[in-house]
Amino acid sequence: MDQGRSINRRARYDEQGNIVLPTTVDVPTQERTTTIEDIVNMSHTSDTRIDGVQWGLPDEPSEDISALPSVQREHARARVGHALESVRESCAAALTDVHDETRNVTKRALEESERQLRASINGGVDATSTIIGDLSATIARFGRFLTQPVLVPARKKRVKQYSRGSLFALDIVRFGGTFAAIFVVLFSAMNYESFVTIATARIEPLLAFTNLDSSTSVQRSLAEKLRQVPSLPTAGDSDQNLASHLPLVGPPNDIIIIPKINLRAPIVSIPTDSLIREDWKQLETDIQRGLENGVVHYPGTAEPSQPGNVFFTGHSSYFPWAAGNYKSVFARLGELAVGDEIWVYHGGDKYLYVVQSKKEIVPSDVTVLDQPVNKRIATLMTCTPVGTTLRRLIIQAQETDPTTGAPMEVGQHQRAEERPDIKLDALPI
Repeated sequence: MDQGRSINRRARYDEQGNIVLPTTVDVPTQERTTTIEDIVNMSHTSDTRIDGVQWGLPDEPSEDISALPSVQREHARARVGHALESVRESCAAALTDVHDETRNVTKRALEESERQLRASINGGVDATSTIIGDLSATIARFGRFLTQPVLVPARKKRVKQYSRGSLFALDIVRFGGTFAAIFVVLFSAMNYESFVTIATARIEPLLAFTNLDSSTSVQRSLAEKLRQVPSLPTAGDSDQNLASHLPLVGPPNDIIIIPKINLRAPIVSIPTDSLIREDWKQLETDIQRGLENGVVHYPGTAEPSQPGNVFFTGHSSYFPWAAGNYKSVFARLGELAVGDEIWVYHGGDKYLYVVQSKKEIVPSDVTVLDQPVNKRIATLMTCTPVGTTLRRLIIQAQETDPTTGAPMEVGQHQRAEERPDIKLDALPI
């Protein structure tokens, strides 16, 4: 600040609360009055603006400055307009630059992608051509190798000529046939009991056809034996098959009888302790032990005459050295068809099941153990094909009234029949 200039720094406020600067300025050398032009020039030369400040003017101005606020407002509007126009122009220019740059980048990326794709295709074509050529050359060399003559001496000192290909094929047939024969022999030896059971079932009809009279007489004699047991009522008559003559009173032990495949096997019940404890390893051990003695009634499934699924499982084949006499009890289970009968003696009562369906499932499918609450069914399961554990054969049957042949409903009981007091030892089964 100039030393010759004296400024009174005391300020005051107007009615709106704005600061009013002092208007008296002492200039020793030269007195000068601030005009409207000076204020306008000041606004052009300075970007600093304090809103609400009234600039001080001389006590006796040389000209009328009543229009000063409007001039300032117009100047501000002009500056804002110029600024907005500049901003719009800058934004437009920036957007144009971004658009152009994006288009250029995209164009360059597409051109590079096209170039690389063409190069890849050309490289792939060349590589494929090279591979095909090498493969063709290899095949040609291998063909020439196979057609090369080989002299093989014979026993009578005569030399025979063979090609390498014929000798190679002969070796394949010889060694392949040897291994196949060994496999068949071992597989048959491992499952001979099941195969004998199946083969016998195929041969018996032929033998019966050649000696029809003797077979019929055997059936009649067995039926007559059943009828002649003292005080033993039967469900059949002389005109029906042997299955119809099964006694109404069951043996002391639970058994399963399937007339079509000439099956009669005891039913083994497994303790439910391991099932309750969810000890699956012990449960499997118990089932395998039970299979040594017959057909296993799976623990936790329904009992005959109860709603649910009575589940039976048995071996179709097992190791020859394994214990038990029922390693092939279900070897012929696949011969059953819809409508065949399955008889179950349980608790001294006789129950009839009629086959409704037959299917194969994977070993991990446990839905066959489901227990419906509105049905009375039975399920028979075994491994298939015989000698393997690849799949499971499932036979499902519906409990049926032995007298009427109608399906048994939940809660329904068989027709009550008189059961004579007889000695169980007198039963022929």
